[in-house]
Amino acid sequence: MTLLGRKIAITGAGRGLGRALAIVAADRGAIPILLGRSPEHLAQVRAAVGERVNRFPDAFVCDLTEFSSIADAADNIVRQHPDLDALVHNGSQWSSGALDCQSDDSIAAVINSTVSGTIALTKRLLPLLRARPRADIHTVVSMSGLQYARLVGSSLPFRAAKGAQDSFSQGLIEEVKGSNIRITSIYPGLIEDVSPLDPAWETARGVADGLSNRDVVDAILYALAAPPNVALRQIVIERTRTEFLG
Repeated sequence: MTLLGRKIAITGAGRGLGRALAIVAADRGAIPILLGRSPEHLAQVRAAVGERVNRFPDAFVCDLTEFSSIADAADNIVRQHPDLDALVHNGSQWSSGALDCQSDDSIAAVINSTVSGTIALTKRLLPLLRARPRADIHTVVSMSGLQYARLVGSSLPFRAAKGAQDSFSQGLIEEVKGSNIRITSIYPGLIEDVSPLDPAWETARGVADGLSNRDVVDAILYALAAPPNVALRQIVIERTRTEFLG
């Protein structure tokens, strides 16, 4: 199937994986809708996409830790893009370090952006997706959301948040059972942040090398482009020489 013309809302689209996904999705004919905390970062991605495909995507500020910001962004999508085809939950605040080094505000930001924000945005956009002949909700959970994976790099609050986000994504499959909405959870391991705008994006990697966000972007777009009768429920992406198994 093709991505041509499909409207895809992407959280955390101002930087990193979300930025790369928006740019490559547009390259392949999709219409990304950019959601993120920073107006400046969103403007940069919007300009990058426009220069490549001669079409500037809409961008809406969406702070996943603030319900009012989520509501404003969702309302804009409902008004301007009622034909939304897909929602990709990528935005989440990262934290690392021992638990006793985490501030209360940091813990709340990680939990709210990853769990409450994901749930609230899904709730507001679900009616649009239910109305489509086929639609997708994809969640970038990370390996930290898998019970068998070791705690590598991330903090305990981040791991707890990702575990809850994974539980929500799995439960959502039951919530939309019988509809045309496909639910996919994606679990990337440690990834290097490279940009589709840089030569490093095209660099081939060997068996001993780590992952880049290109590997995750390719997996997400593969799942989005799958035939409408095919749902890829879970995709785990880790380097061949994994860091996540004891």
